[in-house]
Amino acid sequence: MTPINILKELEVPGTPLFLFDCTLPTGDVEHWSTHNVTVNAQQYLSRVLKHNLFDLNSSPEAATDGVSQVSITLGNADSFLSSIERNIGWKGSSLVVTFLFFDLTNQVVASDSQVVFRGIANPPDQSTESTLRLSFTNTLNLQRVFLPEIRIQKLCPWNFPSTAAQRLEAVTGGTQGAFSPFYRCGYSPDQTGGVGNMNSGTPFTTCDYSRTQCQQRGMFDTDSQNNATRRFGGIEFVPASIIVRTYGAKTSQLSIPLPNQALYNDFVPLIYGTGWYQPPIVLARNDGNLTHFEILLGVGQLSGVITVIVNSTQIPVGVSGTNMTATGWYNVISYGTRNGSFNPDFSNSAGQPLGDPYGSMAFMSLVVPNSISNGTSFPQVDVLIQGLQIAQYDSGGSYLSNVFANNPAWVMLDVLLRSGWRVAQLDLPTFSAVAQRCNALVSTVDVNGNSTTIPRYQCNLLLTGRRSAGDIVRGIRNGSAMYLGFDSNGLIQLNPEDALANQQPTQLANSNSTEALNGGWPAYEFGDDTFSGILRSSNGASSLTVTSQSISNTPNRYTVEFQDEFNDYQQDSLSLADIDDFVVTGQNVTAALTALGLPNFDQANRAAALQLYKSVNGNTYVQFETSVKGVGLRPGDIITLTYAREGFSRQPFRITKLSPGLNFLTAVITAQIHDDAWYTAVNSGAAGLGRQADFEVGLPRPLVGSVFDSNGV
Repeated sequence: MTPINILKELEVPGTPLFLFDCTLPTGDVEHWSTHNVTVNAQQYLSRVLKHNLFDLNSSPEAATDGVSQVSITLGNADSFLSSIERNIGWKGSSLVVTFLFFDLTNQVVASDSQVVFRGIANPPDQSTESTLRLSFTNTLNLQRVFLPEIRIQKLCPWNFPSTAAQRLEAVTGGTQGAFSPFYRCGYSPDQTGGVGNMNSGTPFTTCDYSRTQCQQRGMFDTDSQNNATRRFGGIEFVPASIIVRTYGAKTSQLSIPLPNQALYNDFVPLIYGTGWYQPPIVLARNDGNLTHFEILLGVGQLSGVITVIVNSTQIPVGVSGTNMTATGWYNVISYGTRNGSFNPDFSNSAGQPLGDPYGSMAFMSLVVPNSISNGTSFPQVDVLIQGLQIAQYDSGGSYLSNVFANNPAWVMLDVLLRSGWRVAQLDLPTFSAVAQRCNALVSTVDVNGNSTTIPRYQCNLLLTGRRSAGDIVRGIRNGSAMYLGFDSNGLIQLNPEDALANQQPTQLANSNSTEALNGGWPAYEFGDDTFSGILRSSNGASSLTVTSQSISNTPNRYTVEFQDEFNDYQQDSLSLADIDDFVVTGQNVTAALTALGLPNFDQANRAAALQLYKSVNGNTYVQFETSVKGVGLRPGDIITLTYAREGFSRQPFRITKLSPGLNFLTAVITAQIHDDAWYTAVNSGAAGLGRQADFEVGLPRPLVGSVFDSNGV
């Protein structure tokens, strides 16, 4: 089979085709194309009349890189597609779009194939007498997925497995592991290695998620086989009021607990890395001399609590057998394991626990004397915490372990898995490669001016309020110079954004480049010389246009806040400006840096400087139309452009948008000028020190004549 990258360079490569494979909710698959063809013994019906110019995007403002939405108009004169909507429904169907070359004359496939889109169907946009229009949203579109995903509520938030297949998955999580929707509940009494109580010899098939029914199903504490469960994730316990007498007081008084009514419907924190935050206080009750609190730390298995401060007073960790009444103490009851634990501070006369087990959620017991908080109102509790233990993989994509890490690549992976992606849909070796790049040590100085080394990129991200997963992904990528995209098989890749030699050190399969540039290889070379590929209109005019953003849309100052690891994770801020641009324009155009998880001044400075370089120095964009030669290019790839009229000679540009036409016969490429010097400065720690030199594009080549005048023109 001839590779696509070879055929696309030929004068007559064959007919480019998009193949559409749509899997219905029932599991049945529909196969469409613009032509009636047979591929791999599967017939594709010629129902596709047209599709929109779907865009593949990559920019600091974009949350993810890839096609956002595809709209397809299908022939429906026989009403077959309408009957599917009536009987099954298109909503939720999955679509895979594949590109290849096809020999229509001989009715054979002419090339290998590449997956260009994966998406989920919406209900039909429009149905007419002869057509049906369907739209499919990219599965990488994370704007409608929100994190943290768990709310504080009285009912258990974990999904109950109601079928035998779901209960089998609930035992270990199946292929999704801990990210299976049924893993956290785990009810599976009819499965080998499962837990839970049977209902007169058969498994329960429903649950109303209340504490009572959780106890009936054996998932609240222990089951009938004495297996520890403690999976209940609801927060409903409120201790009873008690009569207390404060030390030295002559009379007793009623101590009424402070419930967490104001917190219901808030979100359970999601913690990556290390930092300060104010966790939710679930309840409090005073016993006359001490106030007992339950503090909800976060969802998932956390690594540890470093420091606890209550009303500006540091509280020590509890030591068994030591009288700590004068200072107070704290103890982590559960670190967020699947099986929770009970707080021994609240139990009945027989010593049996009364509270909630907090399955899959971390919480701690906090006890403070009246001199710090007397229990009449909630105090301010600040916690310095080490966050989630997250999965890591080796260079071959094999699972290693779940350990504490603030590496942005592993944080990105965990965010994607929590957003619904499966491990099998991810190109794990690319995540491992970027993780190694992030771990590489760079030189910096601490707050005292001492030289030290730190990992190139880290991510300390504490999510206490809900925000879209798209915004989170965008913040991580902008703070750590990386981007997401699809490979030729439709798997999600994590790629570094770097200088050409570091990002593309070897020649890509689809590249037409004949020699290296600055130590790397362009993904493709376009131009008006031996490298062509830029289409012209019928009158011979080039489709290439060069544009720039206005002053108001090109910030020359970026500001950002972060917790500085060199200053005990205290809140700090950075404001970085291009003074030269301010002098030229006379305007201070300020924007907030959309970066999350910045751990120190050095990384904040590098992240802000890179965006400043791209905003001020990189304010040159090109857009042009190309042919099927654009197949294989992706947003984020670095290409080169040679164009005499503008003085470009193998000038690097980074693709920000790729818009394929019908069957990829044409494609519109939008790209931003690129300079390796930005990344060299950022990687060396010399970023943010003023404007870089102008691009070495040279003088425009003369349109006519071959003799230079006295001015060299």
